[in-house]
Amino acid sequence: MNTAPSVRDNLTTQLRFHFPEITALEFADGEVTIHAGQQLATAAVERTVRRILDRFNSVPPAIRSKVLLDSRVADSVQAWGSRRHAFPVAVLADAARAFSKELRRAVPPLRRRVLPDRSAALRAGINVYGHETAALLAALDRLTASCIRGVYEAEVIHVPSLIPSSLVERAGYVDTGCQHLSFIAPLSTDPDVFDAFVPFWKSDGRDDRRVLDYVRTPRDVLSPAVCLPSYPLLEGKTVASDEALVLSFGGSVFRDESGNLNNRERLLEFHIQETVVIGGAEPLARIHGELADLMVCVASVLGLDFSLQTAADIFFGDAAGSLLFTQLASTNKIELAVRSASVGHPVATASLNKHGSHFAKAFDITDERGLPTSTMCLGFGLDRLAYLLFERFGLDLAALGDHVDANVEALLKERA
Repeated sequence: MNTAPSVRDNLTTQLRFHFPEITALEFADGEVTIHAGQQLATAAVERTVRRILDRFNSVPPAIRSKVLLDSRVADSVQAWGSRRHAFPVAVLADAARAFSKELRRAVPPLRRRVLPDRSAALRAGINVYGHETAALLAALDRLTASCIRGVYEAEVIHVPSLIPSSLVERAGYVDTGCQHLSFIAPLSTDPDVFDAFVPFWKSDGRDDRRVLDYVRTPRDVLSPAVCLPSYPLLEGKTVASDEALVLSFGGSVFRDESGNLNNRERLLEFHIQETVVIGGAEPLARIHGELADLMVCVASVLGLDFSLQTAADIFFGDAAGSLLFTQLASTNKIELAVRSASVGHPVATASLNKHGSHFAKAFDITDERGLPTSTMCLGFGLDRLAYLLFERFGLDLAALGDHVDANVEALLKERA
């Protein structure tokens, strides 16, 4: 069996997607042991394992992520600080100081608490957040957005959480991420069907697949990637090869990962602060370096224990192996991976993704020569950042603010 870490990750995630009753997988001596909370259909699991592994036969076992920076290694940090494309640290420092002040203002003088803990689970993957977490999420959103808007002439937009399924198809997401799609089906407008729905529901039809008889054909999906609704805005536009357009926005993303869901780092609904950049090769290369450094700066001022590394998505379908190989063999995806005491593995909290001309071709975005231009995006996962910060500081927002202020001064001294 191919034991490359990326293949193990894909196998684990996909099996728990298809068989939610699986609780864990163990890999040793080229074999996999599957643990489940209830009896599995063994033949179906074995077929699925073989099918998944066959898709990754083309991935060399030696290929894996490359660590670009490790916060625990002094030489690595020093080497990164001497890079050519650095994010303007003064802008980050101003945003971080405003962030710490916002946290102190949010310390609640409440005697009675509706939600005394950081969050309450409605079900796996769906949380309600208490006062401190809500305040921290809002502050993290402003921190990351302020950095982008303070450096680039970013156009601020607002994107919906519900998008047409035709947009997902056009963007190519069905081929690369169909496992994340959640279709929305409103109730039927047929009067006879509509009137029969309430009696059916009250007769304990909530867990009955016959509910599909009472809804319309789905036309929309919950957005699986916050950047997707931005590309139609650029359709038919020309961006000169020596310039770059920057869009800044935030929103909710929905990915039903079935058995992988929990209420920590794997959520069905989560919040992203996003930056999309469109333009020529030279300006995008410069901004790519600056945004990679921004991930490092944000992690540093927050005091996270992290690495910056190349990464790959989880791919389903027949093209999974080639897509995985392409991502791992390039720097098309860079992740900020934060070590966690409770999760048991590093948690990806931000990612910087080069798209090449993929979206430009799909939406006819060209340069002055009529050639497809390039795009990339940076996304910060706010829920994950908040979870990891509370893992260390609990609900003490003031202590977190003091910690950030000290780290800002250390970063300024380091980069002076």
